Amino acid sequence: MACTETYATLRIFSDEMHPDEIEKYIGIQSTDSVPRDPNSKYKPRRELNFWSRTTEVDLNSTDNVKHLELLLSLLNGKEGELSSLRDSGCSTDIFCRWDSTGQGGPRLSVAMMKELVKYGLGISWDMYFDEEENA
Repeated sequence: MACTETYATLRIFSDEMHPDEIEKYIGIQSTDSVPRDPNSKYKPRRELNFWSRTTEVDLNSTDNVKHLELLLSLLNGKEGELSSLRDSGCSTDIFCRWDSTGQGGPRLSVAMMKELVKYGLGISWDMYFDEEENA
């Protein structure tokens, strides 16, 4: 039993700043962005601009730490930019997907937690448990 898929996504939400502005400001190319659409039937899309950078296509690894390390390497030296974005009303976090066939789970070392704190980033996981093929 083990992790079958994982990746991490840096997310930035803003009610004012367009995703293109966020990308220019942070200096990291997004993998997905959605500008606010006042006519959307979905409340979050009506209210917020969305910018994100995921590791899903960059790494073929089931080690969540490698995915987080990649995102943090992209953020190297950008503590001030993230802080300024938050000061201007943006919300920032890291959201992870983690699929497994059972036991175990994602892990964070103390050093990794310190890095997340340095960048002011909370982290959460969306977890899925698949059926074992040969149970």
